Amino acid sequence: MSRLCLSIALLVLLGTLVAGTPGGETSSQAQGSRPAFCLEPQYTGPCRARKIRYFYDSKSGHCDIFIYGGCFAKKNNFPTAEDCVKTCGGFAGIRG
Repeated sequence: MSRLCLSIALLVLLGTLVAGTPGGETSSQAQGSRPAFCLEPQYTGPCRARKIRYFYDSKSGHCDIFIYGGCFAKKNNFPTAEDCVKTCGGFAGIRG
């Protein structure tokens, strides 16, 4: 009986570990395979051009839209959601 309980406990623990990894990524992918600049916050810049761009939001784990001023861009600034996802991972999501 104790072997059965131990087996069940191990299966539950394994299931919890697998379910805790977002998007099917391995833990090493989720913890550091993206470039460091992906962790920087969005940066609008001082200019006022109002261009639609995408940045990787490290808090939500996906690429999001923002309004870019048009000058002094930082690296976490992508012209398309696809470019953002290819570089930083996650998925493209637009919060309204």
